[in-house]
Amino acid sequence: MAVQWPLLIFSVLLGASSGVLVFLGIGEIKGCFKRVRFPLALIALVLLAVGGCASALHLGHIDRALYILGNVSSGLSKELFAVGFTGIMTLVYVILSRKDYPSATRVFGLLAALGGLVLPLVAGASYMMPARPAWDSIALPLMYLGTGLGMGFVLAAAYVHFKGDEADEPFALKLALAGVLASAVVTLIYVVWVAVAPYPDPTRSLVRLAAGDLAPAFWLGVVLIGVMAPVVLMGLVWKRGGDAGASSKDAPVVAAVDGGGAAAAAPAAAGKVSVTTALWATLACLVVGSVVLRVIMYLVATSVEQLIY
Repeated sequence: MAVQWPLLIFSVLLGASSGVLVFLGIGEIKGCFKRVRFPLALIALVLLAVGGCASALHLGHIDRALYILGNVSSGLSKELFAVGFTGIMTLVYVILSRKDYPSATRVFGLLAALGGLVLPLVAGASYMMPARPAWDSIALPLMYLGTGLGMGFVLAAAYVHFKGDEADEPFALKLALAGVLASAVVTLIYVVWVAVAPYPDPTRSLVRLAAGDLAPAFWLGVVLIGVMAPVVLMGLVWKRGGDAGASSKDAPVVAAVDGGGAAAAAPAAAGKVSVTTALWATLACLVVGSVVLRVIMYLVATSVEQLIY
């Protein structure tokens, strides 16, 4: 099957948007990330809007979306409703995050996070069909959700380190690590499903991924860049984050010895810059891995003719 680039872009952007919203929802529960919730919620809303526009390009004519609404039981209709719900909740959350209504802000933040959890699952489930075995599994919606959490959590954590409160940084790092691990796990689950899917065929097999025409994309784009690099980078980030924290705690001691604060502040600042840079690099790797994985998803989606005719 040909790669549907508008839908691919939509799935990547909605995943990242959903991950940011879930990150902020967890922050509302924990009472943190207040300094960055407005810009991050705005980023999530923009990602969702741009992704929606990309998805609309797949229809050819925007008015065709009205035909989708005519069949509310279809997967595309459910996806459209999920996008609408998440977008509205996020917009209200963006507005409230600039006001002094803590209870209402928390409620809509949690509702937006709920939409962020459901939207990737609904979008992934819309592809499930027996005629395309590589898609006909819960592994596909889980892949959409897990890779989205990885991208969104790391994006949000990088922004927390860039503009947020220092006290929120350790928890943001934990969420980023959880997101990277979730992305790696769901990628593995989806690859396993491709290998064990019913109606086996060379066009949708593990052999094609491991040693066939898709091997370069699989090993370089998915395994190396999409899985291994983010895990390694997060390991370095985790260590550097701890070192930066130690430097900050030791700063007053160093300042007392050398008689100034500049020398004490330098190690902590350098550590913070290194962590932020590594997080942005991790995000770039996750985005590349997610795009390549979805390209492979389309290319292995060959049909079983006896289930069509």
